[in-house]
Amino acid sequence: MKRSLILHLFLGSLIFSQASDVQPQQWIADLQTMIALDTQKENSIGGIDIDRNGIRDDVERYVRLKYKHDPFQRDLFLDAAQKIQKIITLPKTAPKKLHEELDRELLLLYTCRDYILYRNENTNIEKELVDKTLFKAKVLNTKERFNAYVQHKQMLPKSFYDLTEDALKMGKIRCQERYSRYHNDDAKPPKVTLNTQ
Repeated sequence: MKRSLILHLFLGSLIFSQASDVQPQQWIADLQTMIALDTQKENSIGGIDIDRNGIRDDVERYVRLKYKHDPFQRDLFLDAAQKIQKIITLPKTAPKKLHEELDRELLLLYTCRDYILYRNENTNIEKELVDKTLFKAKVLNTKERFNAYVQHKQMLPKSFYDLTEDALKMGKIRCQERYSRYHNDDAKPPKVTLNTQ
């Protein structure tokens, strides 16, 4: 259906190009590129990332539109999309430590968002939590992408989510610092003394 539509657009453009002295070979090359991109979208885990920023273009459009009035969440979800994209496209030979590092970074992004929402006593907290699930569904929107993410999760040790108190405090400080970049009226995060034992 998509290819049929593209072909009709191409034929109309070809007629126009002949009337305006544009070489038909260029339109043929453009059509082949469009078909290749469409196929890539359907058949690859990586999908289409024209600007090569590590985020699929369809996911980036989705996040930018959904959070156009909330730059904190917009940037946070773009970072999360980039992490997930990296996770699901890791080669099979990628070290376990890299899987753990990426998952930890992703977890900190989600935790920071939830912490800020609860701290600010967001009135739509349930909707916001559903929105996080919808985001994950958008990023992992094919069987191949979902399976790659599940395989990644299965590589993590059972004790992976056991964070020390110091790690939790540091995560909270970094989250508050990140949030304050978008909301200058926030007080600076409190100084926390970390255990050195």
